[in-house]
Amino acid sequence: MTYIYVILGIIVFIVVLTAINRRRMKVLALERGEPNICSYARSFDFRNVDTKIMREVYNLVQEWAGKYEDIPFPVQADDTFDGIYRMDPDDLDDIYFEVAEKLGISKENSEANPYYDKVETVKDLVLFLNDQPRVNNE
Repeated sequence: MTYIYVILGIIVFIVVLTAINRRRMKVLALERGEPNICSYARSFDFRNVDTKIMREVYNLVQEWAGKYEDIPFPVQADDTFDGIYRMDPDDLDDIYFEVAEKLGISKENSEANPYYDKVETVKDLVLFLNDQPRVNNE
């Protein structure tokens, strides 16, 4: 019987944490207003960063973050995956692999990338992907 109470307690704890995080994200989304990919893009040196990578990362992070009052979450380049999104590292890996696969970016030898193990923000992820070689160029 004790196990049932422990399991129920864990479930209630998870539900409460999820509700708190959802509320936090909603407040942040409403404070930021409408999503604006133009201001996001201006955070990068678009002459040296592939705009396809910028857009794809933006779209996938926005999709992951969800909608609040039917408005997609307004992603900013300086958003931290841990602090703002509280994103599980596996979810971040999924976004990385999806962008790399879709845009023909090599996933090999990522340890040689100067951004390896330093991806903390959306911008860092874009720059990491941008510095990876393209599959077609190998």
